[in-house]
Amino acid sequence: MLKNLFFLDKFYLIGFALLIPTSINLSITGFLFPILNAVMGRTEKPELSISAFAIAFSILFFIALPNLRIQQLTIVYYKNFNKLKIHFFVVLLSLICLVISVLIIFSPISSFFLENIFVTKGDLRNSVEKGLSLGFYIPLLLILKMHFYGISIVSNKSSLIWVGTTFGFVCACILAIIFFVLGYEGYKIGMLSFSLSLLLETLLIFFLVRNYLLDDDYKIDRSIFFVADLFKFFIPLLFAAFLPAFTLPAVNACLTRLDNPEISISAVNVGFSIFGAVSFTINGCQSTILSLIANGYSYIKIREFSYFVGFFTLIVCSIISWINPINEFIFIDLFNLEGNLFKSTLLVFRLLSFLPIFLVMEQLYVGIIMHSKSTNPIIYINICRFLVLIITLGTGILLFKNFESYGAIVGGAAWSLSLFSEAIFAWFFARKIVKP
Repeated sequence: MLKNLFFLDKFYLIGFALLIPTSINLSITGFLFPILNAVMGRTEKPELSISAFAIAFSILFFIALPNLRIQQLTIVYYKNFNKLKIHFFVVLLSLICLVISVLIIFSPISSFFLENIFVTKGDLRNSVEKGLSLGFYIPLLLILKMHFYGISIVSNKSSLIWVGTTFGFVCACILAIIFFVLGYEGYKIGMLSFSLSLLLETLLIFFLVRNYLLDDDYKIDRSIFFVADLFKFFIPLLFAAFLPAFTLPAVNACLTRLDNPEISISAVNVGFSIFGAVSFTINGCQSTILSLIANGYSYIKIREFSYFVGFFTLIVCSIISWINPINEFIFIDLFNLEGNLFKSTLLVFRLLSFLPIFLVMEQLYVGIIMHSKSTNPIIYINICRFLVLIITLGTGILLFKNFESYGAIVGGAAWSLSLFSEAIFAWFFARKIVKP
């Protein structure tokens, strides 16, 4: 493997050419959130702003959970399927999510969620409520955006990812600075800059892939409205998307029941967002694996390439976790975290830092399952992960409630143990599938 890397084996060049733009595209939120958190951390009541934004976004992200797997569906089907049918399926999903978002945010259901599930009160509840109303259309845009990026990947136009992702990232940063200078409240800075930049990015990537949306001989007929076959493939993927989308609000809802919820929620969300930014290449592994398999490359080569990415990321995470000058520079100097918030955030990052190898392992074996087009094992994998998450959250509160940073311990452990278990279960259910 090292020989191939040093001599720039063509396979590795192809792999990285797919991996890097895809990873950046899928991880841009991981890059953006630390920056937004850094800006919100410089406003009045930073813990309130960061925690309110985190809760509001976790709810919207949960509603938009199809966006986590819509790109994989596009990659698997787009070259040899009715493109109009796929577009109709994606638009239908996005509109359903928009309706759900409107019903939850602008109806009495909102009060039920915020009072009984997240147990928010006073300023925190008011900030979350206003943040949700500012970003109610985010689920619609996330699904459409990921579909358009999937089209660019499967059409061998991954260079478009660089254009769209860079544009959206720069827009969000500029908007955050503008709103900060104008004196907006912290959570409004986060929500407005993210939602408006997402809108502009979605419009841009739609424009860039417009020539690849339809076949030359396309025909509109009734068959495009019958999407049961796509639902059959997508429902297990949707179930798989449920857990990542559910984990964030579940952890936040748990932490609101503990002492100092603002610090705990801020620490877990900032720590996880920094980890996501550092390990961004792993997020693109699954789409890259599917693309490489579809193009006939050897499973052994794909596995070696994937684990190289995992080992490299593990080394970077370990250095940040345990070398003080480096983690103090990142957490204190860059993100303006101080006192208990710094200690708790670093603790969360350390609990996550051992995961890269296992995250790659999960991406590899789930990719094999998806390539087989028999996606039911994904349901079983995520049921197991769900059980681990619930057990960890429940026992974590009981075991660590006497520790000073127990909120960070519970939240960090919930993320790390559930992701670790998902990798183990993915290997278990995929071990007998014939490798490509």
